[in-house]
Amino acid sequence: MLEDDIVLAELVTAYLSHHFIIDSVTTVQEAKDHIDQLNYDIVLLDRNINGEDIGMQLIQRVKDKSLQTGVILISAYDTIEDKVTGLNLGADDYLDKPFDNDELLARITALGRRNQPLKPFEIEGLKINLQAKTVHHKDSEIHFTKKESDLIFYLLLHRGETLSKEVLLNALYIHPEDISSNTIDATIKNIRKKLPVNIITTIKTRGYIVH
Repeated sequence: MLEDDIVLAELVTAYLSHHFIIDSVTTVQEAKDHIDQLNYDIVLLDRNINGEDIGMQLIQRVKDKSLQTGVILISAYDTIEDKVTGLNLGADDYLDKPFDNDELLARITALGRRNQPLKPFEIEGLKINLQAKTVHHKDSEIHFTKKESDLIFYLLLHRGETLSKEVLLNALYIHPEDISSNTIDATIKNIRKKLPVNIITTIKTRGYIVH
């Protein structure tokens, strides 16, 4: 858990430690170190750390390491826009401050049930491992750039859903307003060149889908 309010952090840690093994940190650097070095089932992120909206930036770091790690944003920012932004960036849940510890426990438990290990599967001869973030064809791994990997695995994770370019930009970039929607088209084009089969379908005016 990342929370810079030391008193609140101690209270929540004491409560949750009766149910889980929990690490609590108060600085962004500590959070980064823990995320990079350890494996977590669920990460609790306070958005506002020392006056800076930092929690959003850490979501991608968590999800890059493991799509199965659940992220709950805890924040005093409680507008619908704030919640939508957090969820679009990859957070699994959003809890407003002040909150009740019993509600936090219930949300952690529910998220833990949802985030069961993802089983590898195949699509048209491609062997997909969402947890390891790998794609193999026959015995060879297909390698992607960082942004290509983020995009293809986001589509695979939401297999069966038509995702607009706006949704994809919000999910994959910290500042999507600074990125052209053509970036998604270009990245999709590069991914298709690397795949021996085309598993990404373009839905005109609506977006992209992997069936």
